[in-house]
Amino acid sequence: MEFKLSVLDELKFHLQIAIQVELSTIPIYLYTYYSINRRPEKCDQYGPPNDYMIATFANKAGGTIMSVAIEEMLHMSLASNILRAVGGTPKIYGLSPQSFPTNLLEHRPGPLFDLAKLSVYQLNQFLLIEKPEAKDAPPESDNWDTLGQFYDYILTLVEKLQDSDFQHGDSYQLSDKKGSGTTGYYVSSNVDTIYPDNAVAFTKPIEKNNPIQPLESSAHYSNQDDSGNLMVINSKASAKAAITMIKDQGEGYNHDDTHKPDDPSKKEDSHWYKFNSLLTQSQNFTADEWNCFLFQFPNNPKRANTPAEYVCVVDLVNAVYSYLLKITEVSYTLTGNAQYAMFYIGMHKGMIFILDKLIGNMRYTAISPDGTVLAPTFENFPFQTDDPKQELLALCDTVSARYPGICDANIAQRIYDLPDVNIKYTPEGVAIVNF
Repeated sequence: MEFKLSVLDELKFHLQIAIQVELSTIPIYLYTYYSINRRPEKCDQYGPPNDYMIATFANKAGGTIMSVAIEEMLHMSLASNILRAVGGTPKIYGLSPQSFPTNLLEHRPGPLFDLAKLSVYQLNQFLLIEKPEAKDAPPESDNWDTLGQFYDYILTLVEKLQDSDFQHGDSYQLSDKKGSGTTGYYVSSNVDTIYPDNAVAFTKPIEKNNPIQPLESSAHYSNQDDSGNLMVINSKASAKAAITMIKDQGEGYNHDDTHKPDDPSKKEDSHWYKFNSLLTQSQNFTADEWNCFLFQFPNNPKRANTPAEYVCVVDLVNAVYSYLLKITEVSYTLTGNAQYAMFYIGMHKGMIFILDKLIGNMRYTAISPDGTVLAPTFENFPFQTDDPKQELLALCDTVSARYPGICDANIAQRIYDLPDVNIKYTPEGVAIVNF
């Protein structure tokens, strides 16, 4: 006897797949982002104007790739909001790809995507991930060729439901309007997404703790305020709007072979067009020109292949990354101030500061004579107890003691300040978020 899911259950199933697909792209983009030295000194050897041109490209590539990574986090959260709206609970922790290269979940057999430093090859891989769907391409539930086809299939399921089907959990959804003082979880002014249009800005002195200050006059914002952000899902229309936002920000395809910006002001390109622009600009770089602004990251590094003395560093980075995924998952079980404290303080202070600083520091450690450096592996970290924060703190203490240049006192304090995902509740059922 053939078992067939209801439309609602099928939608829940495919939304969970969508969450995992979006999640799987994040380490791919982050790894390439961290391979870029956004203030390269070795490019000075080429002299003006080439040194300015190369340095500006490095900074643009960094800002662009990070802008896409942030929007992939947004897409994962939007899919999670829709899933919450129809009565499901998002599963995120432990569901990042365990090893690379990897395929995208339910993608047709074909390209495998690497953790790799920036290159023409890697940009072409990015274009495959964000590939626009062909005109008249059918919706596909699995074995899909483009993400657009997959999301089109989700839209067909949404169309079969009623508004009342999307009204089962709005208080558990992430929203820009929740929490005191927040201006949005995925703000366009994220410092790592900004780059200078004018390379002459690199000739100005840089202030140690304010890298944007000398570049303000030529600052370009990769993401725009009007391109879309988190939204509460409580109707068919809002679910469709969220899915359309994901498609527009990703492939940006108009079905008439023209470029479709992803924002009403037409100041922001879709992911596909952003990557295509980088590819066009970098086609003629020599190997030496690439190397002058890249850290020598290995392809698809693994914990098992890391020199023994640095395994604790890789473990800490993987544990931080996994803990941040757990923070996100737990956030969808909380409401009000507890959710705000968990996600905004935990996720944003963690992802933007802790992970950034740890990886930024570790990549200056050479691990082989050919110049290969220590790089993140983005493997799922299997917490062994019901108190993952204590496991994280133990790793932090080990790395801080052995390698204070990688995990300094400031980073360690930020890790200690992360919220505890082992939620406790008052007798009235109110969540208590401990720091």
